[in-house]
Amino acid sequence: MKEQPGTSGRSSRIRFAALAAGLAAGLALVLMAGAVEVSSTPRFCGSCHVMGPYYASWKTSSHRQVACVECHIAPGVTAEFRKKYEALSMVARYFTGTYGTKPWTEVDDAACLRCHERRLIEGREDFRGIHFDHTPHLTEMRRGKKLRCTSCHSQIVQGSHITVTSSTCILCHFKDAQPGQGTARCTLCHAVPEKVVKRDGMEFDHGEVVRFAMDCSWCHAHAAESEGRVPKERCATCHNEPTHLAAAGDVDRMHRAHVSEHKVDCLHCHLEMDHGATADQRTGRGECATCHAGGHSPQRDLYAGVGGRGVAPLPSPMFLAGVRCQGCHFIAATGSRGGPVERADDISCMSCHGPTYRAIFQSWQRAVGQRTEAVRAALREIPPASGRNEPPGLEDARANLQLVERARGIHNVGYALALLDKAYELQNEERQRRGLPRRAAPWPRAGQGSPCLQCHIGIETQSGSFNGRPYAHRPHLETGLDCLSCHRPHQERQKGEIVRFGEGGCDACHHRDVKRAPQVADCAGCHGDVTKKTFKTERGEFSHAFHLEAAGGECALCHSLAAGKPPAVNPKACADCHG
Repeated sequence: MKEQPGTSGRSSRIRFAALAAGLAAGLALVLMAGAVEVSSTPRFCGSCHVMGPYYASWKTSSHRQVACVECHIAPGVTAEFRKKYEALSMVARYFTGTYGTKPWTEVDDAACLRCHERRLIEGREDFRGIHFDHTPHLTEMRRGKKLRCTSCHSQIVQGSHITVTSSTCILCHFKDAQPGQGTARCTLCHAVPEKVVKRDGMEFDHGEVVRFAMDCSWCHAHAAESEGRVPKERCATCHNEPTHLAAAGDVDRMHRAHVSEHKVDCLHCHLEMDHGATADQRTGRGECATCHAGGHSPQRDLYAGVGGRGVAPLPSPMFLAGVRCQGCHFIAATGSRGGPVERADDISCMSCHGPTYRAIFQSWQRAVGQRTEAVRAALREIPPASGRNEPPGLEDARANLQLVERARGIHNVGYALALLDKAYELQNEERQRRGLPRRAAPWPRAGQGSPCLQCHIGIETQSGSFNGRPYAHRPHLETGLDCLSCHRPHQERQKGEIVRFGEGGCDACHHRDVKRAPQVADCAGCHGDVTKKTFKTERGEFSHAFHLEAAGGECALCHSLAAGKPPAVNPKACADCHG
């Protein structure tokens, strides 16, 4: 069949057009695929300046080997199409300059569990010393809310990409919760550490917590005074529709929309809450200061070791260790005005340090009480100065005394005694200025440098008996004798042990040669009752009272006081006098 004229040229043009269209479509597909591929790379995401901080944090994160789209686009066929569409859309927005300056994205749980599915099975792990289990947080309602992976793992926090946002954990556990109860239970996250903690010169064995049934809140602060509230003006930063703003009071709806259905960081709405050591702990403040900031300021100042005159700051070791008011004040009582108060006494000390600390508490009270009364009496004896103004030194002395009296010196015994020492010194200077004789302090100034006296304050006033003989700490400390000369450290001491030696242990000091150490030959200090006794000898009854008092003899005439030897009778002693 013969071809019509002009038909061949028209067919060629059609074939060419079809080929061109095919090539164009193919090229378009190649370009589209290339654009999709390029736009799916993290480097492309970081090419937009608004994404710069996110890209920089991703490069240093644990997910730096995972492309952005692998997390930000959920798995599945539908999601894959969405991924391609959004990739092309990003390219178009980038070249047309229509992208927003506030990037917003969400990470679906399915994207996380694509790699971390075993978190639901083996979810329990230790995070910075805190016990955490993924399973209940992801599979159960937590405080009536359905959480997502990104409820706890933020997209960007302080330069870290997809990391744990601890402020969210604190808000969820402590918002509207009673300290130590429910989600605010200490042992829910923290195991009681079985170790001795040393801090600022103070030691504490956490093993005693279980033994004495201590409450963690006695020493450790829970959530700070912040309540984690939601200021209404924060809603307006995202919403401007009256219907949305009117629903702000519907707590369930707000959490469902912002936490479960969409990922909105908790701190976009809530004010941050603190947990752990706070500045209030280091200033002796805490919940008590909310109401008692003025009335209890002397106690707080004394506890912090400040407020005195002429004495360097000396914080209590317990203050430095972060022990709050509630660490001691937990005994329920009725106040002077009939309201409930939390008091402290020797039981407070024993609850942490054991029953032996009762004697230490009592020695503190005794030492502070005796010295306070002595300073008070000394200041009363100084006649009022002529004129209306009191001398500065005397004014400082009274101020120190008043601080100890108002603050109850037992809140910081070391600082209280230093203030009283300074007050006594200042009143003596005033006496001297007026031509009156100085008065010696009625308490010993001994053993001030011994670390034992950080706790055993006032021990120099204690006296008793050892092996049936009178004993006093004061003369031993005044000679510079170290506590460890007679006592072992607490960790080395056997149960029931008081001193490290038996009856003969005192001989090394007290039974030395009198000619070489006459200052230790005061036998009556230990053997004062011997004058009341008589002893049978070969010559008859022997009376110490007659030989020492009537005849004016000395112990060394009959007894050998050489080092390491018991005070045996010298057999020639009687013959030397009696023949």
